[in-house]
Amino acid sequence: ALRMAVNRELEELQDFLDRIVDHLHPGGRVAVISFHSLEDRLVKTAFRREASGCLCPPRQPLCTCGHTPRVRILTKKPLTPTEAESAANPRARSAKLRGAQRLEVGE
Repeated sequence: ALRMAVNRELEELQDFLDRIVDHLHPGGRVAVISFHSLEDRLVKTAFRREASGCLCPPRQPLCTCGHTPRVRILTKKPLTPTEAESAANPRARSAKLRGAQRLEVGE
């Protein structure tokens, strides 16, 4: 936790996630491996935000944000290592892989 705070790892990850879709070509893919639950939550939230059609509060009757989906989530649930992989590499046991693909224009 101290290393994460000193290195500003969560802030850097959030900055990356905020900008990555703009750098992907249509059809381009991004995959993120996280090793900590806070990191995974940031990735999951960012991918869901970019995949949703509207960012307005749920109780708002009409959409005013104009947000359109920019990615398609490739992994409904994160991919995790198998027992064999975890046995061969114990550090991998907490790894979670999530992926998203940039939508084509008009998709």
